[in-house]
Amino acid sequence: MEIQWSLVLFTALTGMGGCMFACVAADEFLGRAKAAAFPAAVVALVIAVAGGLASVTHLSHPDRIMGALSHPTSGIFTEALLMGCLCVCVAVYLVLVKREAGAGARKAVAVIGAVFGVLLSFMAGESYLMEARPNWCSQLLPLGYLLTAVPEGIAAYLVVVAAKVKDADAAPYGRALLAGGVLAAVGAAAYVLWAGPADGVQWTLLVVAVLGAGVVPAACGALLGKKPESLMAMAGGSLACAFVGAVSYRCIMWLITVPIANLFLNVL
Repeated sequence: MEIQWSLVLFTALTGMGGCMFACVAADEFLGRAKAAAFPAAVVALVIAVAGGLASVTHLSHPDRIMGALSHPTSGIFTEALLMGCLCVCVAVYLVLVKREAGAGARKAVAVIGAVFGVLLSFMAGESYLMEARPNWCSQLLPLGYLLTAVPEGIAAYLVVVAAKVKDADAAPYGRALLAGGVLAAVGAAAYVLWAGPADGVQWTLLVVAVLGAGVVPAACGALLGKKPESLMAMAGGSLACAFVGAVSYRCIMWLITVPIANLFLNVL
């Protein structure tokens, strides 16, 4: 099947934005980089909106989007609902930060937004589960979507922290990046090994996904505690590699699919 780049970018970008805002929410409790809260939330919102706009380009008639959203049981409706809830929560959080609202209100809104952001990444993959595509029909697929988005979001958040906070204590996020990278590598490999058979192109994409979304962020996360002065370099490198890895994982899904119609043709 031909790679649907609009949907690849939609899931990679919204996953990054959602997980990035989850880091903002986490820091409401950790308090390691308070100066980065507002700009990080703005960047997360911009990234998520950019991903949403990318999905619209997949429609042959974008003007009919409201018709597509009139079916509450569809994957498109679920994605749009979570996307809207995430954006509203981020916008409210920005207002609260700007007005120096109480910590309780900020934490509540940030946590709710983080839940929507994480769910958006998983449900974007969940919407592809269909019996007509047996290679997609496993919870390993949406789990891989979520796990490969986590290093993206953490790395993007750390880039903002490095730019806005001097001598930031990013050790907890380094450990999170390490764990996220390991889980992303395992999640990507688990889906492809289950879905098979894969050809040379798909195995190559898997290597890129494992290295980009997994190994590189994990290595940078492990080194952050020892080299905090290299935060920007490691965060920027992790972000670039994690994005490429997340995109590669999503491309595999489109290339590895085997329609049921093809299975019948093979039998005949």
